[in-house]
Amino acid sequence: MVNNLRGHWESRYRQGDTPWDTRVTPPEVVQFWTDHPATPGSVALDIGCGAGTNVAYLASRGLFTIGCDLAGNALALGLERIRRDQAPLLPHVQFLQVDVTRLPLQNAQAVYILDIGCFHGLAFADRAAYVQGVIENLAPGGYYHLFAFDLRPETEWLPDKPPRGVGEDEIQIRFAPQLKIVEMIVGRPDRQACRWYLLQKQ
Repeated sequence: MVNNLRGHWESRYRQGDTPWDTRVTPPEVVQFWTDHPATPGSVALDIGCGAGTNVAYLASRGLFTIGCDLAGNALALGLERIRRDQAPLLPHVQFLQVDVTRLPLQNAQAVYILDIGCFHGLAFADRAAYVQGVIENLAPGGYYHLFAFDLRPETEWLPDKPPRGVGEDEIQIRFAPQLKIVEMIVGRPDRQACRWYLLQKQ
C-alpha cells in the first residue's frame, strides 16, 4: 500500500501536477511565527512537506527543520531549491523520505509541528498511528499547526476515491488529552470547506 502511494505522489511530481506547490508559505504560518519568535536551534517538523517551501521558511526563522514526505523526488526538488536559492539554510534542514504514520523519530522535542494537507488524506485506519507520532515528538508546550479539509457527508463521497477530510470534533477527540486546541480558523475554500487548527501540548 505504501509503495502504491509513493508511486502516486512521485508520479504527480514528475508530471508537474502539483497545484499545492505554490512556493508560498501560508499567511497563517507566517502570523504564528510573528507572534511566537523562535528560539534559535529549536526543532520543527513539517509532515507531508512536499518540495520543502515551509521547511525553508521555518529554517529561516532559526529552527532546525525536518521535512517528512513519502515522495522522494519531491524531497530532492526541495533540497535542490534550497541549495540553489537559500544555501545558507542547508545546515538547518533535513529531509526524510518516510511514511508519516511511522515516523522514524522518537522524542524529537519539536517546538512546532506543521501539517498542511497531509493528515486529512490518510485512511481512517492509519490516523491513530499518525497522531501518536505527533504526540511523541512534540515538546511539552509545543504547537501542532494543521490545515485540513472538513469531511464531506457520505452522500458526497466519490466512488473511485477514498474519503478526504476530518470529521467534526475529530481533531479534538484524537489528540486529547495530550494536545488541546487553542485556535481554530475557518479557511476560505476554493473547493472544499477547510480549517486551520492550532493545538498545544499540555
